[in-house]
Amino acid sequence: MRKKDIMEKWGVSSGLVVDVRKESGVSASTGSAQGGGNAIYPQGRQLLEEREVLADGTLKLTKVAERVIPLSEWLEDLRLDGHNPDDFDTSHGHSIYLQHTRDQVTKTLYANKFSATRRNKKLVRSATDIDPLALLNSLRAQSPARPSAYVPIESDEDSAFIISINDIQLGQAYNGGSPRAIKQFYEFITLAQQRVLELRALGRRLSTLVVVGGGDLVEGCVIYGNQAFSLDLNRKQQVEGVVSMILHTIDSLGPMFSRIKVLAARGNHGENRINGKYTTLDDNDDTHAFEMAKLALSRDPDYADKIEWTIAESEAGVWCEVFGWVLVTTHGDIYAKGVSGATIDKKAHTWMKNMALGRGKFGRLGEADVLITHHFHHDKMSDWGSCLWRQTPSQDNGSPYFEMATGEYSEPGMLSFVMTENTRYQDEAVLRVAGR
Repeated sequence: MRKKDIMEKWGVSSGLVVDVRKESGVSASTGSAQGGGNAIYPQGRQLLEEREVLADGTLKLTKVAERVIPLSEWLEDLRLDGHNPDDFDTSHGHSIYLQHTRDQVTKTLYANKFSATRRNKKLVRSATDIDPLALLNSLRAQSPARPSAYVPIESDEDSAFIISINDIQLGQAYNGGSPRAIKQFYEFITLAQQRVLELRALGRRLSTLVVVGGGDLVEGCVIYGNQAFSLDLNRKQQVEGVVSMILHTIDSLGPMFSRIKVLAARGNHGENRINGKYTTLDDNDDTHAFEMAKLALSRDPDYADKIEWTIAESEAGVWCEVFGWVLVTTHGDIYAKGVSGATIDKKAHTWMKNMALGRGKFGRLGEADVLITHHFHHDKMSDWGSCLWRQTPSQDNGSPYFEMATGEYSEPGMLSFVMTENTRYQDEAVLRVAGR
């Protein structure tokens, strides 16, 4: 090996290479062994050390010596580098080869190898004393009396009141965390009650309530590697909290209508993941929460025959009919990647065309008169002629990282609108909490 190559590989000086070659009988000019030898290693001393640090922080050391280096010495090297060996997973071993000196002496040398990979620190949630059910129950205790039963009003046509529950991402610790998210949601539902009364004062009959579940109701715990550092609820608490919020929605608005439809899609944050990848498409906490609410309400005689449930399993989107109109919802992550389009609305438009091309394979997704999507956390809307597309705002506390990186932010809100026998979309109001 050339002197320059040795200097670059091990980071040593030219003088050290020359000295080592003299001791081992190697030509200083050619780097080849003299007297029949074929190694550059000196006698009676530990040879040069090779050191490598991988992208994940793993430290790899190789030392050639006339003995096997024990683990205790490797760990001492870590301490000398300023590390605590207890913070690392280590492995060590060696391989054996022979050295022939110029004196025709054969020596046994050991290429000792050692690696140290830093252990992941135990992930600790930001808080552990938050009880989402207790928080919501305390708010409900302060609420006005249970709304009165539905009383039909005179109107030329029937109509439905639609609200969207989406992108709460319950469990996020920042910007007030789960307590703030729960309180905000409670206020959204109070505003929805008021909106129903306003619309009926305008002459809307509103016999039907449609609750759209848009996904990402939970934050999840294993969506990305260090997510636990930004959580204040574990998975069990997140699901329990979302179920209680769904039941609160039905308890608060259900009595005001004669019929209820629930249309629930799955979101990416609800996915059960291993190493960042989903396990199966239908293993999802967003839709699981709706299934649990369905199970609870099916035992309630007031709601057992009053609610029509459409809850996604493995499919990306779901649909239902509202006075003959086809209402479709999908979370939005399905076209975020892998679907062509220069903008979000172009991607959504392409996805809808793909569903139409599939004809009956995907139910009536491709026949949407109104398409409600979520995921991107910003208000957007396009009228595509036969289909009207509406992207909802989120109902979380916002993302500090996203806001600081882009300068953009979206005010949380709950989309509401009306569908009638003759009009697919009217009376939109995004319900927002004053002074947020």
